[in-house]
Amino acid sequence: MAYDGTRVSISDSQAGIRRMVYTHKGTGVSFVSQPPREGFEALITLSNEAYHIRVMATCKKVSERDREQEERRVWRVLFWHLKAMFEAADSGVIAVEDIILPYIVTPDGRTISEHIAPKLAEVRGMDSGRLLAAGGLLR
Repeated sequence: MAYDGTRVSISDSQAGIRRMVYTHKGTGVSFVSQPPREGFEALITLSNEAYHIRVMATCKKVSERDREQEERRVWRVLFWHLKAMFEAADSGVIAVEDIILPYIVTPDGRTISEHIAPKLAEVRGMDSGRLLAAGGLLR
């Protein structure tokens, strides 16, 4: 698995995340630990609008002895995931709004992704013709 042997500390990965958020018009960041989930929340300003985002990852089940290594791995993955998102936006390849969309927290406290995920099962059951029609590609 990616970053299984990382020696980068959790605090170093979190410091890197904090720097990236603030470099990209972030006005706040907090770290969340709700085992087995680890992640962060941030306030990011885009076009004079503040967005509350939450990015979470799930640690795999490991022995207590291996728990810290697993958490280091997950935080390193989160760091590189955020870095890749910002690099895609900074290069103009993908609009930052499109990148953060799944992570935006809605008024009910859930992310847009958490709202959409239950609908994916319905979409998975569609054949390609229905998917194209639903997406407006067939007219």
